[in-house]
Amino acid sequence: MVGSTLIVPLEPEDLPRLRLKWGTRYGLRDVAHLVREAPGLCLWAPTTGEYVLAGPWRHREEIVALLEVTTGNLTDQLIESVARAATEQGKQLLVATEQEERRSGSFYQRLGFELIEEILVYEMVLYSTPPSPARLRFERVVLEDSFAMGELLDLDHDAFAWLWWNSVQEFDAYMSDPRVDVYLGRERDGTPVSYVGITRLRGWGHLDRLAVAPAFQGRGYGYESLIWAAQVLAARGAHRIALSTQASNQWSRRLYERFGFRRVPELDYRLYGRWLADPIEAWDRRSWRGNGGA
Repeated sequence: MVGSTLIVPLEPEDLPRLRLKWGTRYGLRDVAHLVREAPGLCLWAPTTGEYVLAGPWRHREEIVALLEVTTGNLTDQLIESVARAATEQGKQLLVATEQEERRSGSFYQRLGFELIEEILVYEMVLYSTPPSPARLRFERVVLEDSFAMGELLDLDHDAFAWLWWNSVQEFDAYMSDPRVDVYLGRERDGTPVSYVGITRLRGWGHLDRLAVAPAFQGRGYGYESLIWAAQVLAARGAHRIALSTQASNQWSRRLYERFGFRRVPELDYRLYGRWLADPIEAWDRRSWRGNGGA
């Protein structure tokens, strides 16, 4: 409760009275899904109609994403209420990305957030692709292959920093999209070395993930994997490729720029985070900034 204004969890029966703000990216069906998926994290003030939407970030149960909040007298209190509710549910981190809403850095700082990462966007036109990879053979991974999925998950967690791990649920949602393909790159003896995830769109493609297992980094396997991703997308009609990577990930930035990708600064965005539990636990599990994936 803030003064005489009560902030409470949104419930399904409240949705007919909820008035979404102008320019929202969400419909009432989306909000209903969030309310069911993350009970207690979507909140509102019934007397004013102000609200905040939050839910799992990239299907990570321990990380909550701040998705949308109304601008008004209760903005700060709504976000504080989400942080309190997430803490009570045992969550570790509350994140806010400029992909969802763009606000000033001072706004986030005032509410206890820190700048976690700046995400850079790259694009390239596909005029031609280099020769096929010579050392790796690439195998498409499907959700039904539990063994390959286990290899994929292990490689993902070895290559990426804790924040960027894909959960089983994230892979399931991602790979259920018919436009998505995921490939494991293997040595001749079958050892998994790398993986790429791509999304095929109309006339262009997106490189969603590229990771190389730590034991194989620095040996050109990332470049071979990038060649494979470009060839697959080109064969399926893509004339250009887009991707994003962390500003701090010098390994991936050098790789992409050497391949011919160029920055699109106007599409860059920032990721802010507020720790809800001791961050040392997460840092111990994996270095905060990994360098084996992008």
